Amino acid sequence: MSSEKTADAANNWAPGAQKIDATSIAKPFREEIRTQIQKLKEVGIEAPLLVGLLANSDPAAKKYAEWTGRACKADGIRYELREIDDAIDVENALRDANDDPRVHGIIVYYPIFGQVESFSGESQDDYLRDTVSHKCDVEGLCHEYRSNLYRNKRYVDYPTNSKKCVLPCTALSVVKILESCPSCYDKSKPIGRHMEGQTVTIINRSEIVGRPLAAMLANDGADVYSVDIDSIYLFRGGRLYACDGETPESCVRKSSVVVTGVPTKAYRLPSEWIQPNTTVVNVASFKNVSEDEILQIPGVTYIPMVGKVTVAMLERNLMRLFYNFHHPERQLEERKKRESDAALRPSPWYGNALQVYTAIAATAILAMSLARRK
Repeated sequence: MSSEKTADAANNWAPGAQKIDATSIAKPFREEIRTQIQKLKEVGIEAPLLVGLLANSDPAAKKYAEWTGRACKADGIRYELREIDDAIDVENALRDANDDPRVHGIIVYYPIFGQVESFSGESQDDYLRDTVSHKCDVEGLCHEYRSNLYRNKRYVDYPTNSKKCVLPCTALSVVKILESCPSCYDKSKPIGRHMEGQTVTIINRSEIVGRPLAAMLANDGADVYSVDIDSIYLFRGGRLYACDGETPESCVRKSSVVVTGVPTKAYRLPSEWIQPNTTVVNVASFKNVSEDEILQIPGVTYIPMVGKVTVAMLERNLMRLFYNFHHPERQLEERKKRESDAALRPSPWYGNALQVYTAIAATAILAMSLARRK
């Protein structure tokens, strides 16, 4: 982890204040991915193929697609961007990618239907998320992965528990950033308690970032305030509580970690709400805080962007999906298991469909013959 601090900034920032470059946090994850790709190539296995589906003109989505392509190329992952002119064709393109055995991961760049007037409306984006196969969902946003996250279920193959779930990559990037920051995570505590004693405020409740991130940090033991435009909820110990007496200000003031993800240029979190020694993570494509002001707060750790870590988590999720479902050895294991399960099933009294048909036909002929005799 590296901290940005020029000589001029050293004279202006408060004691202990630091601004973290997320590139250094992403670096070890991407190095590990390159190592995995190299090992696959050494045994004659092609690198996984990630397919991106882009059907909008949103600048943030286009930038994310560009980052993804550059990162995949640099790390040896095969990447194919499929641009779709008409949003109505996205579902067919998505199903084609789901069914293509050459494809190991799929990312859909949202928003699609939320941007323009359409028959289906914004809910169609949610439908598309649930249409991505769990075997290809690098974003971890399909129903199976979301459901497992909210139930704190960490494997997709209970009770074998050999295949870890994929987690939403943007929310996961924030977790990895917090793990690298001082005083946020205590790895000496048992799993599920690493953030015990921490209070977190997340100003965003989208299904892509705010909601899964709140669940993930609560699963790690934190008290998490989820702040949306008209409500506040507290995640604590696997339970969700409405907070009628809280305000965004009261939540932020009591928090040691604040995550902002408001997707509008006009929003600014008041700097006076942030307490000394707070970690502030800006997830939005716009700056939701005044950088100059919060770096005047003693001990503040500020992370202005998470994009590069998000792309690293996207690649990490792709590799997990590849080893969970697509690696030749895994596919061989699955085939042997299916054959073994079939061998253990009791054989039916009939041998095959032809025998069933013959028996039915013979019975019908006999019944007709007896009927004529009467």
